[in-house]
Formats: sequence, C-alpha cells, structure tokens
Amino acid sequence: MIRTMLIGTLGLSAGLARDGLAQHQTLAPESRKLGAESALSLSGMVGGKPIQVSGGGTCGHAADASMGSTSASRWTVEYHGSDEGTVQELNLSLLRPKDGGPDQLSFVLKSKSGDHRIETGMGRKHKGEGTVTILPSGPGGRLELSGKDAKGKPIQISIDCPAFSEAQTDGS
Repeated sequence: MIRTMLIGTLGLSAGLARDGLAQHQTLAPESRKLGAESALSLSGMVGGKPIQVSGGGTCGHAADASMGSTSASRWTVEYHGSDEGTVQELNLSLLRPKDGGPDQLSFVLKSKSGDHRIETGMGRKHKGEGTVTILPSGPGGRLELSGKDAKGKPIQISIDCPAFSEAQTDGS
C-alpha cells in the first residue's frame, strides 16, 4: 500500500514538473518582449554641448525587417525624460538594407537646448546627415550616432542598451 502511494506520488510529481518546464520554455524572456522597457544610457555631444542621461526606455532590434521590397535589419530606441531634464525625448529608427544599400535613419532629440533632427534614406527629403555604428554586446549593445542635424549642428552620441526587445518589422 505504501509502495503504491509512493509510486503514484512520484509519477504525479514528474508529470507536474514536466508540465511546468514546458510552460517555462515557451515564455519569452522579459527583455525580448515587444516594447519591454529597460534602463538605457545616452552620452555625447549635441550642438557642442555635452549630454548624459540614463533611465527607462526601449531598445529594439528585428533581424528581418523590410524597406518596401528591400530586406533590412531594424534598430529602434525610444527615451522619454522629464520636461525639466537635459533630454526630454529621443527617438531613433534605423533600417539597414541587407543588400548593402544606404541606411534609412530617423533621429529626433528634444533637449533643453533645442530640437535636433536627422532624416536620411530612400524616398525621403534629407534633413541633416548621419551614420550609426552598432556594437553588439550580449543581449544588448551600443549604437553610436555621428552626424549633423538639419540645422548643421554636430551630433556625436552613444546609446547603451542592456537588451534589445523585438522591434516592429515593417519599415514603413
């Protein structure tokens, strides 16, 4: 009788553990969920003035995105600070064609010292110019932007993302 109960208990425990493991394996890590917020940091020079902020924001990456009919990879960064902070808002969207074509970059920075915008790429009226270097590191990485905004002011910033969530794949 005790032996039967012991075998039944062990069998039930193994079944519950297997079900729990299966559920655990199907859950996505929190940092990879679409729009998951994480602590990012931003530093550099904008218009000759130093900036350095850190706080909650989102960093995204999609290895397979599109630019119309062109296959591309997509990186996004969004940060919203306080109205009194050095940086009130930062939005960066980069589409990098897999065929080696020119990047499509959209960058907007709203700061205490003014607004800065860069828009480049296919089918766009260019506003400023810029290049982005991507330095992967574990689940995240660093995006380094170097360029000039639409008014000709120099921009040199680094954005450190602890992890990239799944970015929207449509480049439109």
